Amino acid sequence: MITPRFNLSQDENCLFVTIHAPFSKVSDAEIFMDGTDFRFHSNPYYVRLNLPGEIIENDAAKAHFDADTNEFKITCPKVVRGTHFQGLDMLTSLLEPKGKRSVDSKGIEVLDETCSEEDSSESDFDWFLDQKIVEESNSPSNGAKYGFGLKHSGLFATLAEELHQVVDVKNPDNQSASDRRIERLEQEKREFNPEHYLADFFQTDMIDPVIEYKPSSRIGEEWTEAETSLLKSFNNKEYLLDHDQLQSTYLGLVDILLAYCYDMRTTMSDPSVESAWAIAKISGTLSWLEIFTSIRQVVDCFLRRSLCFPLFRNFKLSIKAIEDASNILKEGRTSVLRCFLQIYQLFNKSDPRYLLNQLYIRDYCIWIQKSNDETLASLSQSLKSMDLTKEDVTLNLVDLERAAINLMCNSDDSSDESDLEEQMAHLSLKKKSAPSAMPTDLQVAAEAARMSSPSESDLDSDDDSSAEESD
Repeated sequence: MITPRFNLSQDENCLFVTIHAPFSKVSDAEIFMDGTDFRFHSNPYYVRLNLPGEIIENDAAKAHFDADTNEFKITCPKVVRGTHFQGLDMLTSLLEPKGKRSVDSKGIEVLDETCSEEDSSESDFDWFLDQKIVEESNSPSNGAKYGFGLKHSGLFATLAEELHQVVDVKNPDNQSASDRRIERLEQEKREFNPEHYLADFFQTDMIDPVIEYKPSSRIGEEWTEAETSLLKSFNNKEYLLDHDQLQSTYLGLVDILLAYCYDMRTTMSDPSVESAWAIAKISGTLSWLEIFTSIRQVVDCFLRRSLCFPLFRNFKLSIKAIEDASNILKEGRTSVLRCFLQIYQLFNKSDPRYLLNQLYIRDYCIWIQKSNDETLASLSQSLKSMDLTKEDVTLNLVDLERAAINLMCNSDDSSDESDLEEQMAHLSLKKKSAPSAMPTDLQVAAEAARMSSPSESDLDSDDDSSAEESD
């Protein structure tokens, strides 16, 4: 049977179900409504919904077929008038019957329970307080855990070649989360390019329009046909996460969303062939299987990676992406889900990054539909309230900028303004010039910045506590 495309709306008294069924025989249509159970069947289509509120079949119930749109439009009276049904746009969570369970190799998988223990444990999250890394209790010798909800292990033994093309961590099955973090910080320090950063600091002609860009909101829009098809394809699950796992899952969501927002801003909401790479590379969760324990760690990781790897490496641009993510989180789970559905589609078209869908994104698309809007709003507020400075990045940005400006201004006191502008123009790495085109003054400044950069032991204040825990 085919699950048809459908959508739901409501007023104070009724629930309205619209079902697109172009190849059905209208005279054979069967409709059932009772309590939270709604069913529609008209060969070859079948859909069963577990609703968030109760409906009843009475004299007010009705249905008709619109031949112009090939849609059944069904009116379902509410048992309690004035009740507002929550989550009618969370299609995956509506598609499974209540109480269904299945068992897989990982244990019991609960499907579509109405109540979740997560709700009661989310109100006491302190996003700025470091928690114990939830994976630390698992010895690497027993197989390190990673992926959504830390439910995967041992995958690199069978998919080593494919996974090593999409993640930076080399040996995750035999590394603790703390060890992975130390290696990530070392990579970011090693890959940071002072010349590239200075070019984007001085030469902002291409970056300014991106910073000024205002992303549009899709609040109130219906799901597209592609989004609906994806939501129908997901199996409805209830994830059994303890308090620490739940917190790290929310923080991982923010990390991935930040990378997505960075790419959407730099492409002005028109994803490029590099978008899948950029999102996967900037996200510490996706590139290093990172397990975050505070919102501060998430933001620091994003800032560092957004200044090390993508084409545009500008601190103001990164701050704008953080503002975008905060706005999306404030809008609620529908807006967040749209972002993750787009990530899923981008990764599916970027071989072998589809593996990241299996590790993280598919589960996030399902879990977000059951996430808590109040918790997402608290994450939004946490991002908004953070006082972010260049010193927080620990890449010596302030000293680098100061050295470059001083050397440029002092290199030739007789240089006029036009000469200085011409010298700055040479900084642009967007032009395919030879490395020797970089002014000597800035090469010296960059080298001075490298020499004065923090030692490896000072890479990140958060790393100190992590290293102590791993000891």
